[in-house]
Amino acid sequence: MKLNSTKPGLKTLCPSRLLCQRIKDGLPRLIIDRLPGSEGFTETGWCKLRDSQGAFLSWGVVDPANNTIHLISSSENDPSVDLVSRFENALNKRSAMEALNGEVVRLVNGPGDNLSGFTLDSYGDTLLLSLESWALSDLVDYHFHKVMATLKPEHIILKVREKGRKPKGRIPERALLGLPVKGKISVKESGINYLVRPMGSLDTGLFFDLRGARREFALNAKDKSVLNLFSYTSAFSLASALGGARQVVSVDTSPECHNWARENFKLNNLDPEEERFRFIKDNVFHYIEKLVKRSEFFDRIVLDPPVRSIVGTGRFFLKSDLYKLVASCLTILSPKGRLLVTDNTMQGTENRLAQQVNKGSERAGISCSIIKIFEPEPDFPVHPLWPKGQGVVSMEVERS
Repeated sequence: MKLNSTKPGLKTLCPSRLLCQRIKDGLPRLIIDRLPGSEGFTETGWCKLRDSQGAFLSWGVVDPANNTIHLISSSENDPSVDLVSRFENALNKRSAMEALNGEVVRLVNGPGDNLSGFTLDSYGDTLLLSLESWALSDLVDYHFHKVMATLKPEHIILKVREKGRKPKGRIPERALLGLPVKGKISVKESGINYLVRPMGSLDTGLFFDLRGARREFALNAKDKSVLNLFSYTSAFSLASALGGARQVVSVDTSPECHNWARENFKLNNLDPEEERFRFIKDNVFHYIEKLVKRSEFFDRIVLDPPVRSIVGTGRFFLKSDLYKLVASCLTILSPKGRLLVTDNTMQGTENRLAQQVNKGSERAGISCSIIKIFEPEPDFPVHPLWPKGQGVVSMEVERS
């Protein structure tokens, strides 16, 4: 539906006094089922927020699929003008990152840039605009196109990451500029070449919110043995190999991801068939059990698990099971070895991740210490009133 502020039945919301102040301070979104009378917010549309005195606070877009009201404009007269202004401001903030020209970079980071529900990523000459819901798609108008066009891309791809509507890995998408991008394209991160697939699946093949962690991990990989668990397209493996690791083992259940990883190695003039590189198709838990039985240890381990993983009868849920994996990793980590562990639930915090690490340490009966907590990358800002917007929390742990 078109979001029309003159539409009959436009909703008006009068939040509590405390919530009004948070909205004035710049709160980027509201959780619908935490609001009084939330049963009325079941359809997509505009919502005007006012305080108890009737003074205007913000325009919101009701997004029932995500249980959210996106607060997208503080301009009562024309919310679209304010929205586009926020979009331009986000791009201008990235001017300090001109040194990354030609490399993957996030240009708009949702709530962190006061643009709840919107992200914009640059993959060289291809821009990828992602929305959390169709509720926001009508806001991508001529003015949005005009702002993105100033970057002179050859392609602009729109993806809608709507919850619970499409089979896993498949989402609605279309080309806003240029022809649809078929297959993979080559991009750079920290000077390393990676193949990404802008269209055709939920993820592109490279999560560059871990750019700094990957770069530092590679710097400490020289002459070390490296184990990359849930390796996906093996970005950490490739960075470690180029960093001089003497052994790199990548473990994932997907043959497609391993083939993709081999392509990435070849793209950087590395032979994936070298004896020091191994790509293992296996369940991570099962593989760790094999390593324990063989008394095989690693100097560096990457534990960057998905939010959930269901393979055969095996079930893994990051929120409840991460500490078990931490414990397992500590049992195959060499003394003074280092484990890089992440939480990408979008609700993780440094304290929660530290608790999982400590719980895993207790379970394994192996002491360890947290030696590094990685700050969000500069192109992944976190809104001070919405810390849940931090996409990934990562830290490095050293075994005693």
